[in-house]
Amino acid sequence: MSNDSVIRGPHPLLVTPWTEDGRIDTEVLVREAEYVSKCGVSGIIWPPASEVSGTLSAEEYETGLRTLAKWASTTASPPRVVAVCPGRDSAEALARAAVVQRIADETGVRMGLLARMPDDAADQAAIEAHYRALAGVVRMPVIIQTFNDGKSPQPDVDVLARLARDYPGIYGFVKEESPGLKVNARMAQLLEHPEIKTVLSGFWGKAWVFQGTKIGSDGVISQRPAYASLFVRIYALMKEGRQSDDPELAGAYAKYLYMCNLGDTLAESDDAMRGPHLYVLEKLGIFRNRLTRNGNGVLVDYPMSDAEKSEVEQRMRYCGLI
Repeated sequence: MSNDSVIRGPHPLLVTPWTEDGRIDTEVLVREAEYVSKCGVSGIIWPPASEVSGTLSAEEYETGLRTLAKWASTTASPPRVVAVCPGRDSAEALARAAVVQRIADETGVRMGLLARMPDDAADQAAIEAHYRALAGVVRMPVIIQTFNDGKSPQPDVDVLARLARDYPGIYGFVKEESPGLKVNARMAQLLEHPEIKTVLSGFWGKAWVFQGTKIGSDGVISQRPAYASLFVRIYALMKEGRQSDDPELAGAYAKYLYMCNLGDTLAESDDAMRGPHLYVLEKLGIFRNRLTRNGNGVLVDYPMSDAEKSEVEQRMRYCGLI
């Protein structure tokens, strides 16, 4: 297997920046990609699936991906650019995948897909048929995300192994997100199949150290790009063989969890992926504002008190981010 087809390591999912008039801030999107790239990540992923399915137009989707591909084409040794590619049905997902393949062909940039099941896939046969059809559209690695918020069943391990065996240049990469503790058993089952090349941790990496040191997860996907430097440090230590009682590994992971805890402490809903984390991106000199689109596509600002800003800044200093 060539290095070009290998997917492993930290893959932060970029947060979409917005201008005051509601457009994708492509300049800031590039700054975000540059930041995580300089941290040493293996790949960058964009856009969040909720945006693809709900608030991004087809034109915005292509604009953002072309912006990242153009940046990668002029950057020495850039990380792989991975496009999130969900769909309400298979036809919609395949149409998006064709856009990504066209951008890759036109720019020559290493790209990939993060592709969960179509929302209307009712059974294993429909899931497998979709991914076989997808393999007829793209010629790049595809990370299969196994959880779709209950909209469709999870793909059986045997289906994932069969796809990896039949399309070795495309499949064999899995972002495993089974609910609860089932995720650990599923990871172990997947890695029993030699066709499965990489299993990556999801759910913001809250079980990553256990999964990486005890099960064999070889990377993480999380919508927290501000903490890319911590991701890279954690991954490097695990690749050295460090275990959970290693002070450096435990310390780096504790710092990451400390920053993630801001989403529980300063946001209206637990485990918020934006909210105070947008201020972290501001303090890093990447974002211009804390604007985001809500589920209805409305641009909203995230207000913060002086006390809340102080808390974020103090944690950033402790974790070595500023």
